[in-house]
Amino acid sequence: MKMNILYKRILILAVLFLFTISINSQDKDNPWLISFGVNFVDFYPTNIQGMTSESGISTKWYDQFFNLNNHYNYVIAPTKISLGRYINESFSGELAISVNKIDKVGAIKLDENVSYFAVDANLIYSINKIIGKTKWFEPYAIAGSGFNAKGNNAKNVIQFKNYASFNGGFGAKIWLYKNLGVKAQSVYKHFFNDGSYPHFQHSISIMYKFGGYDEDDDGIYDKNDKCPEVFGLAEFSGCPDTDEDGISDADDKCPKVYGSKTLNGCPDTDGDGVTDKLDKCLYKKGSLKNYGCPDTDNDGIIDLQDACPTIAGPITNRGCPEPDTDGDGVIDKLDNCKYEIGTKTNNGCPDIKKDLEAKLTKITSNILFISGSDEFYSKYDDALDEISELMKKHKNLKFQIQGFTDDVGAKTLNQKLSLDRVNKILNYLITRGVSQFNLEVKGFGEENPIAPNNTAEGRAKNRRVEIKIVN
Repeated sequence: MKMNILYKRILILAVLFLFTISINSQDKDNPWLISFGVNFVDFYPTNIQGMTSESGISTKWYDQFFNLNNHYNYVIAPTKISLGRYINESFSGELAISVNKIDKVGAIKLDENVSYFAVDANLIYSINKIIGKTKWFEPYAIAGSGFNAKGNNAKNVIQFKNYASFNGGFGAKIWLYKNLGVKAQSVYKHFFNDGSYPHFQHSISIMYKFGGYDEDDDGIYDKNDKCPEVFGLAEFSGCPDTDEDGISDADDKCPKVYGSKTLNGCPDTDGDGVTDKLDKCLYKKGSLKNYGCPDTDNDGIIDLQDACPTIAGPITNRGCPEPDTDGDGVIDKLDNCKYEIGTKTNNGCPDIKKDLEAKLTKITSNILFISGSDEFYSKYDDALDEISELMKKHKNLKFQIQGFTDDVGAKTLNQKLSLDRVNKILNYLITRGVSQFNLEVKGFGEENPIAPNNTAEGRAKNRRVEIKIVN
């Protein structure tokens, strides 16, 4: 009857725990374990010498091991308390105190029950290290020693002695809800004297682990929780990830908006590497230097402000190219001759010296001399008159008249001939009003031919005069 009541109580407790099951094994964060329970002392299956069953048959080891009603000694009350300490993943220690009442030793009924008191220190080894780790179920082996004290009564046929025991056995812890669980174990206690009687002590206990604190109830203890007051995730050491972008709020510069890791959790809608909160062109790719806006023509003016976004131009003209009417590469506002092709070095105006020299060379190229003579034909007077007018128009310039011959005759004679020819031209120009101070001459003889001297046509081209501007 007593046993049936005990069964019912244990069953009710187990059902209540199973309704709220949560897997959590003892670990370094909750190193302490306290348990309260009921212990059962059984002498029958330990093969005590001379013990027989009620029918007179000698007992055998583990005989009727589960015969609770006939052989177990127990009290329907908390009769065992233990305190455990986590050591590492393999081992933990336990100190246990238990009390009981002995009214039968195997099949022998005592006339008067006697008290039972035990203090045990045991080492527990987690069998999960062998079979594989499970969080909610933890079988273990136990070994240790203790001291057992049993009362005596003269009316009893059996008298006990107090003695130290060697303990060994097995058990299992079942974690039910957070830090709460149950454990059951069976320990054989062996004595090395004749009056203590080896026996089994079984127990079922409710256990509670403690030592760690988790204020935000996120499963990460405060000592390891970087955000101890806010529910968070283990992967972020207890900190939350509100926008679920894979970056904890503690490291997320935009914790409430989904973003990218490269931008520290901030969004970038157009994918240009500029966060939305800094991007002035949210839906067009740009650059960081332009605050996320594009500058298609790379003229330093963003497209939104560029009147000509695809053609480079200065900011002074709203991003459009400056006009260049004559197309000489000098914009009109800098071109002193915007309707006449010129050069940049001459502010958009033609290079007078270069153009004048080219014009003089073209005119003189048509003036030919009689072979071996410094005389030129009168038909070239018009050409020389045109040259004199150009020189007078540009009286601030100085000109060098250069003479050349073909290679017919002696070199020294050709040298003199070339000088005579240019002096002839010089004198003619002076008679036409050109200042002699603006003129100089130089004869090169047969040097620097511009055509082969082995043909009449080539020799005629080499008998020439060229005019160069010398300042």
